[in-house]
Amino acid sequence: MSELNTKADQLKRQADLMGLTREAVFTDEQAKEVLQGKITDGYLVKVKIDLDSLNGMVLILVSSIRKHIMELYAVIGTSPTFRRIRTFADHVQISTDLGDIGKTGGYDPAISENIGRAVHRAFTKEKLEELLPLWQKKDPSHISELLENPILMATKGRNIKLQAEVDKLSTAKFRYENPMKGIILPIPKPEDEAAAAQEVSVPGISTEPAKGELSSLERQIAQYRTSFPKELNMKTVISPINGVEFDNLVEGMEILFRVPTETPEGLTNAQILGLIDEEGKISKDPVVGKFLGIAGNKSEYHIFAEGPNRYLLHSIEEHPVKVAIPKPTSMTGGTNKGSAGQNAKKKVGNAQAQESKSSGTNLFMLMGAFVTIVLFGVLLFVMVIL
Repeated sequence: MSELNTKADQLKRQADLMGLTREAVFTDEQAKEVLQGKITDGYLVKVKIDLDSLNGMVLILVSSIRKHIMELYAVIGTSPTFRRIRTFADHVQISTDLGDIGKTGGYDPAISENIGRAVHRAFTKEKLEELLPLWQKKDPSHISELLENPILMATKGRNIKLQAEVDKLSTAKFRYENPMKGIILPIPKPEDEAAAAQEVSVPGISTEPAKGELSSLERQIAQYRTSFPKELNMKTVISPINGVEFDNLVEGMEILFRVPTETPEGLTNAQILGLIDEEGKISKDPVVGKFLGIAGNKSEYHIFAEGPNRYLLHSIEEHPVKVAIPKPTSMTGGTNKGSAGQNAKKKVGNAQAQESKSSGTNLFMLMGAFVTIVLFGVLLFVMVIL
């Protein structure tokens, strides 16, 4: 009976996937090729948003064959979970995190809908036709400039920072296995989309990359460099047991680096950080930096932190690692020492009090004996005379 149920579930899943795939393609033949893995029918655009005091994510599922948006999710709010979501992370993990935020109510539905509608209007069919060739080359660099103005206008925001990545995938599998299903609803396409698209000023996009144009990763890195006078190349201190994983790093958290002193540049950086004394000895103490963020793709991860004297500390890892953090200062030893000192003082004080008390008692006893002897002598003298 269980085997029959399993086969029935498999058939139902295939039928559901077939139905969802048909919505992204033109023919049944194309749908079969998608399900067989011969072709891919869509892209998932992942956009991380930092807007004034809010954070969030927008996920845009686009049919690369029909060239239109299949589903769009916008989740914006104040939940601390937003800070550990990375655009380069797997879309299933991102969707799971957004679903968890939806369960706890850590987002603002009204602002999220306004942003979702603005993104819908920005991604017109004409714009998608311009962008799809770039996404085929894994180039998401134009997405930020496309969305900045529409989102600011929709929210009346002042400061905005966007990071974007694009994944090639099956639209049906994303929709069928979506962890947000039933928790966060996709933002519907505005009914006035055509009229609103003409009102929103969106910069033109050329499919030809400009000379000297930065890649997506380079754009991310440049955002961290703008506010610091000098950048120092460092090595991440890794702690496989007690370290903090990338996803759990929070902006402002203290993390540890080392200076690679085996190179001339490293020796110079050690000198700048005051790690070399007058005798030329190099300190082995790690350098503490306040975590700023991670810029990365699927093959390299650039870790940035604010170091001493506002130097930008920069290290590179080939894969996610557990980053070491400073050990918490223990107050137990000091407390014990203080208690021991207090106990010792109490003991000395008690001993002195007891000694003083004992001396007073002995003196009193001597005086009593002396008086007794004198009285006894006087009594004998009187008796002899009489």
